[in-house]
Amino acid sequence: MSRRLLCCTAFLVGLAACHGEEAPSPTGAAPAPTIAAVEASPRERLALRLAVALNDPATRAALKRKLDASHAPEGKLQFQALARADQGLLLASLARGNATSVADLLGDLDAARPLEVYLPVESHRRAWQGEATLLVATIGRDGEAPVAYDLAGHRRVLSADTPPSVPVLALVPQETDFTGGRPLMAASCYDLCGSTSTGATSNLSSTAGLYLTTSHFEDSFESWLKGKPEYEYHVYGLVAGSEAEQLSCTGEHAGGYSTFDQNGPDWSGSAMLLSEQERQRYAAAHPGAPIRIVAYEDDDEACVPRIDGNRVTQLLSAVDAAYKSVTSGKVEPWYVKGVRAAPSLFNLYSAVRNVITTGDDLIGNAVETSVAGWVPGGANWVLKSDGTRTYGWFGTAYRP
Repeated sequence: MSRRLLCCTAFLVGLAACHGEEAPSPTGAAPAPTIAAVEASPRERLALRLAVALNDPATRAALKRKLDASHAPEGKLQFQALARADQGLLLASLARGNATSVADLLGDLDAARPLEVYLPVESHRRAWQGEATLLVATIGRDGEAPVAYDLAGHRRVLSADTPPSVPVLALVPQETDFTGGRPLMAASCYDLCGSTSTGATSNLSSTAGLYLTTSHFEDSFESWLKGKPEYEYHVYGLVAGSEAEQLSCTGEHAGGYSTFDQNGPDWSGSAMLLSEQERQRYAAAHPGAPIRIVAYEDDDEACVPRIDGNRVTQLLSAVDAAYKSVTSGKVEPWYVKGVRAAPSLFNLYSAVRNVITTGDDLIGNAVETSVAGWVPGGANWVLKSDGTRTYGWFGTAYRP
């Protein structure tokens, strides 16, 4: 057991001893199902624990203060670190709610992988002032119906398409970097750990590379419970044979010139897809090799695709078959758009984290409009999946 877990365990065991053999239920709570009886994921068990703990007015008020003080997008907080903050006060509240061991609670916190907690619906954020009228909900994959608990611990299934009128606190897989670009601080940081201002500067003339200039998506690819979408463009290159590696990522948390934050169907601006330095390094290692540009909606760690590798291979194979494998691009600095159609020589199986239970959403593989056909807005690339189905489009330019 890690030193951190031993400290937390010792603290909570001591706290439980102060309260007697079994810690009391939160004030006014109706009897809730025991955690051991919940046949669910660690994340859902934690959602139940949190809901029951929030039946205590003091615990709700403390959480409300933390949410109001958050500098993260949509008022998010990192859940595992929040639970351990303030000498483990929230941990103690979570442990008191049901008759299970502290070790089981800590095990669920670790097994659930990083989580974030917040009110994803803007009207709920404005309306909720710490009242007991609240649901705690969680979800795995987008498209699933969220599972929610009221503060008495009663389970219900919510609509996958429409949020309820009752405010909903989401406990969902983490999409936000709470460390301010300092990952070693993740264990102690439940807010932003200082400024994370890494937005792309407007002075782009000094940094050469292939840039994204416009972007359109036909869908948000995101559940209402997970708030705003986290769109990302990933550039892949050849390693050896048909193996691939990720060369670069453009997204909200990519940092610097590669920062790109699109929260609606359309975006325009300037965000780097591939720097000139990255292009030269790739060209030197693999002369004449193409790149693939793929768009994702991120549901987990930023710029790290976690997705079913077999499913990705099937989808890209269908796109390759539909367009005679002209589904990649060749970066050409002399060409005003920066990248032109080229035959594909590789798949992405080796370049994605092959995760089936929780994964990002593959939006589509880029196919040049000269191959795929015209799209609105003057975009020169179309995002294709499921064979020839269009999921979006984007424009590029090369800046010397």
